[in-house]
Amino acid sequence: MKRSSLFAPPSLAGLTALTLSVLAGSFVACSSGSTRAAFDTTATDPADSTDPEAPAPGEGPTEATSDAGGGGEAPPGECARAAPSNVCGVSPQCGCASEQTCDVVDTNGHSRCVTAGNAPMGHPCTTSAGCAVGLTCTFGICHAFCNDPTKACSQPKTGACAQIRTTEGADIPNLAICRVACDPHDETSCGGTTPAGTGSCRVDDKGNTECQAGGTRRAGETCSPTEECGPALVCTTSSAGSTCKRWCRVGRTDCADGKTCAAFASEVNVRGVVYGHCP
Repeated sequence: MKRSSLFAPPSLAGLTALTLSVLAGSFVACSSGSTRAAFDTTATDPADSTDPEAPAPGEGPTEATSDAGGGGEAPPGECARAAPSNVCGVSPQCGCASEQTCDVVDTNGHSRCVTAGNAPMGHPCTTSAGCAVGLTCTFGICHAFCNDPTKACSQPKTGACAQIRTTEGADIPNLAICRVACDPHDETSCGGTTPAGTGSCRVDDKGNTECQAGGTRRAGETCSPTEECGPALVCTTSSAGSTCKRWCRVGRTDCADGKTCAAFASEVNVRGVVYGHCP
């Protein structure tokens, strides 16, 4: 049996009307004695809604990890307001009311204060107005801002700082986000299914994790790049076809009825924990 999965966000909801593609590594591993199917690691979502302040379709962002980010230097105690708007500061957050987030609203890096919602980091969202204060809605998930893509984020439950780019490959000023350090086997680690969507924890071949908009396929159902598995599930492939199986921790009792968690041939190690799949 082989295992296939994606670590490729489908859309950047924080810039609501933007059409985008995502550049990311394939998050996959193989079960013993087999190889994996190669999934396309570039995803686009042309169906985003229209925001009058956003650029035209085709000018949206992609995710990468080159040098760039938001937030400028300011004297101690002063707000580092993000150019070119100079309305508020993105990373660190400043210049907005206590119930607002300083959010990036277009590919030129313009920022504005947006009234925040309640969804915590890593949970599904449709716009930044649904996320808790200080978070931006990117790729359908609430993310924290960061300002140095050469370093890991320091906030709890975060990973690498990732710069967001346009589809043409240009860095979007002020827009870099922290990947989410989530748990693949936990259905609620990325918020599960909410009115704003479904959050699912994805894992890459280096054991890095990220919360992304998940699919609706259940355990035992078929799966594909367009029919993705839901939270806590991974798409495994055998001669009989592709099936959603439950993530599990090797050597733990995560599988039902005392069944054994099967490791992948290419080890999936997430923060020191080896992951596999249930039968």
